[in-house]
Amino acid sequence: MDHAHRIADRAFPELPAIAAAVTQMAAERSLSEGWKRLGLHMARLALAGREADQQLVREQDIAQLPELRGPMVELFQRTELLRRRPNRWHLALHPHLPAVSCQHCLSWSGTTSRLCSACKNWRRFAVGTGECRRCHRVLPVSLGRCRRCRVVQLEQTLVDAPVPDQLWFGGEIDIYANKTGRDLNTARERQARQARAAHRYWPEHLIDPAQLELFPVPERNWKAVPDPGLLKISPAAQAIVDELDQLARAQSWNSATRKKSLRTLRVLLGWLGTQTPILERDVYGVGRMTPYYNSVRVAGFLQTKGLLVADSQAIGADEASVHRWTAQAPPQFQADLRAWVAVLRGNGKRPSPPMPWNTIRGYMLHVAAVLDTWEHLTSLNEATEKEVKTAAVNYSYFTGLRSLFRALRRERRIFRDPARNVHLKAPVRVPRAIPSDQLRGLLDQVPGAKDKLALVLIAVYAIRPKQVAEIRLDDLDRSTGRLRIRRPNRLDHEVCLDEFALRLIKDWLVERHHRWPHSTNPYLIVSPITVMHVDQPAVGVSNFHTLRDRIGINATQLRQDRLLDEARETADPIRLMRLFGITSHTAIRYVRTAYPERFTIDPIQA
Repeated sequence: MDHAHRIADRAFPELPAIAAAVTQMAAERSLSEGWKRLGLHMARLALAGREADQQLVREQDIAQLPELRGPMVELFQRTELLRRRPNRWHLALHPHLPAVSCQHCLSWSGTTSRLCSACKNWRRFAVGTGECRRCHRVLPVSLGRCRRCRVVQLEQTLVDAPVPDQLWFGGEIDIYANKTGRDLNTARERQARQARAAHRYWPEHLIDPAQLELFPVPERNWKAVPDPGLLKISPAAQAIVDELDQLARAQSWNSATRKKSLRTLRVLLGWLGTQTPILERDVYGVGRMTPYYNSVRVAGFLQTKGLLVADSQAIGADEASVHRWTAQAPPQFQADLRAWVAVLRGNGKRPSPPMPWNTIRGYMLHVAAVLDTWEHLTSLNEATEKEVKTAAVNYSYFTGLRSLFRALRRERRIFRDPARNVHLKAPVRVPRAIPSDQLRGLLDQVPGAKDKLALVLIAVYAIRPKQVAEIRLDDLDRSTGRLRIRRPNRLDHEVCLDEFALRLIKDWLVERHHRWPHSTNPYLIVSPITVMHVDQPAVGVSNFHTLRDRIGINATQLRQDRLLDEARETADPIRLMRLFGITSHTAIRYVRTAYPERFTIDPIQA
């Protein structure tokens, strides 16, 4: 064939007659254009193989052709260019083979090939060879069926009908050449959509849109809604769903979050309609039905559309825990506990700054455990200093009890404070350095740009995780390499970044813009939950727990190791204060840990 392509441009005077004979033979036998091209190539090879002084082509030269030896003999015989062999005892040339059906799919293509082109391709990409679950033949199968049964199943609308024996075509006239597994799955999905569309229903309370609400509806049990995925929605509701879909695609939500949010919004609008705003507790009620629903992003979207009614009675997890432990305390102490919580929240007789609920929860956790052992007391007025000392087994318990009695004394609920003269010595924890073998290669264990940046800010610049989470984009000045750390009730601290940290910040900003190009979150570190949240919050400290679990060292240990390392290098507390923004007491403590011999107390001055 290579020689045939090389002489494709060579001109022969007999070639027009041979081309006409090839066309006539192909028309008589219903052969393809490819066969005609191959025949012309073989004819050129036969003409080129003639002797220089001969016009006819010898029959023994045709026998040396790589293909179509029999048809070439007939071709040159028709054009009277064949020179027969003088003897008839030579080996017979291959006769013209008859056209057969494909052995796998039984299709008729009018060729002599054992397999049609579609079955050859199917055999190449099939999972393996095995017994077909439908026709029980051992053939190349995919999903338990051969190509013929997959096509028959597709043609018969996914019904397990008997194996058909009708004649069907293959090769170039095969209408099912590309209709196998993928089109079968598409047909299944289309049939499933048609079945779901036939079972969709309108809620009875939305049939009359002019009907008004008679009384406030109690909290709904969304799990009792029959087939929530089959609810019909109005064109106005569908427009809102499409708007959320466009927003999700523009903000690069992942596929799972987008589908869960759309499913939640469809159920809400299908059951409640679009005429009245939706209660916040209903949004979260739908989100709690199954893991295939999401409520956080839907609530934010409805809030921006003005279709959400915020639940004024909603409380956080920390507040709910405080109320639960107050109700579980002994009855004689519950009124005092409620008064104490009111003081901590700034609602006492004298105004005071409110304390966060998570701090109150920590106090209540230890105080409730102590009050369970004081059931013999009828009131906290009977608590004595001895009982406080006995209950204060560690500093956490003592801090909660001291806060409790101070608040009750200020509210005039007790006559004296039994914890006033109790002093508990807190253990002095000496900072410890991390072994160098644990720090070696630490940055290589962190995969993403965000985690690498957080690790450098914590381990190199000794910034607390909460401060790292609250760094804003406005606090970063890349032109001068400076980063401002906001500190409530104190002056802000300024950090000078090196080139490596600036490169990590650049990589993270590029990745953030690539993943969420429409994000307006003002914080430097964001997560998939906070980056598109309507309230634009900062990430929580728990966002760095994955980093801690991956490297095996927590942020406090990394920060202490960095401060201790700098104290050993400089032994200057003023430098520590300027470099890391710590207090004088903390700086002296680290210098004293690094050089304990310089802080030995003189016995004469003691």
